[in-house]
Amino acid sequence: MLKIQKCKVTHVKEALISPFGFKGGYLTQLWQSVVKVECDGYFAASPCTQSVLWSDPKVFSAFPGEKGDEIMLSVTKKACEMLEGMSFNTPDELIPALLPALKKHAFTLTGFEVAETFILNSLVGVDIALWSVWCQKHGVTRFEDMVPEKAKTAMNACHQSLARIPLVSYGVSADEIKRLGETGTALMKIKIGAPSGKEPGSEEDMQIMVEKDIDRISAIHNLVKDISTPLTKNGKIMYYLDANGRYDTLTRLESLLEGIEKMGASDRIALIEEPFSAEKEYYVGDYNYVFNADESAHSVEDVKKRIEMGYKAVALKPIAKTVSVSFDMITAAREKGCGVLCADLTVNPFLAEWNKQFASLSPALDVMNVGCIEINGDANYTRWNEMKSLLPAGYSVSEENKGAFQLNSQFFGGLSLLTGENGYYKYFGKE
Repeated sequence: MLKIQKCKVTHVKEALISPFGFKGGYLTQLWQSVVKVECDGYFAASPCTQSVLWSDPKVFSAFPGEKGDEIMLSVTKKACEMLEGMSFNTPDELIPALLPALKKHAFTLTGFEVAETFILNSLVGVDIALWSVWCQKHGVTRFEDMVPEKAKTAMNACHQSLARIPLVSYGVSADEIKRLGETGTALMKIKIGAPSGKEPGSEEDMQIMVEKDIDRISAIHNLVKDISTPLTKNGKIMYYLDANGRYDTLTRLESLLEGIEKMGASDRIALIEEPFSAEKEYYVGDYNYVFNADESAHSVEDVKKRIEMGYKAVALKPIAKTVSVSFDMITAAREKGCGVLCADLTVNPFLAEWNKQFASLSPALDVMNVGCIEINGDANYTRWNEMKSLLPAGYSVSEENKGAFQLNSQFFGGLSLLTGENGYYKYFGKE
């Protein structure tokens, strides 16, 4: 058992190259909170990429500017205060113990009940720091040896490569999309649910959104439809449509699907993610498409509920919903034969490497010949290369080659470096 003596948090703001659009909104920067823990003489520091817009758009709308980030950081600080003096066998014991009090704390700050994903997002750095000291204490150097017994059956893959999923947001140019296809991309994550400039949620907004989405998918399809890839089962570039809950009715969704069928792209749709907001509990199992749950699935109960609603895949986000919760989610999903993938949150390089570790053991999607992972931070942060310098000394980043990250023995044995000293300690100064 480990006892937590100290748990501290600070933060740094990282600017984005250009406004980053999704969920009908835009980001210009992403706060990185950094947590440092001390447990029985073991130390670890881990960053957390805060995404208020992704985790709870209601908070983003109610508290514009940096206020939403300040609220999330306050939740992280509260968690750190609670953790000091606590003991644990494994870090996944702690998340359920923290959640009730943190939800109450967030309520006092916002005046309403925030989404659980908002709380989980705030805990990513805490969770990884605690897993890091746990690995140090137990001499764990490979991610497979960190996986709890309950998740080992679900995480039995050992991919030698991971197809990279780039993010094609609203502003990505035709030249860049074509370049992605020609350089090996096998699965493109395409943001839909486009902003219309009209009152959000109005009939006019919804109609314009569908039209824009169909036009966007059609334009992308025309750019890459004739490019082949060895990474997918059908040899074609596949599309992963992410609506971020913007659609309001099944009829509206059907209009999108009709548009996709008319353009001849039905066989290219690998996933349709979060067409509806979490409170719209529509059954989607009757459609001939794989629907994917993301921010609506922040617990095992949510995963099971979405599967009952016809969802056949779940986006795992160890770097947004915590590694601990992701172990539970992949276990629940695979028990029902549900597909999984590790998605991004435009995280920093340190978290991207943790995401790769998780993805390397996660089963491949049915449409893929290899595992896959979404990473888009390098295309969005102004200081991506500078942030890479904060990785542990000696850590070798697996580089992309022909659309996939190549994994080797150095990668699989790299957990000992990821859980050791890194450049994020500098934000705490000398102690």
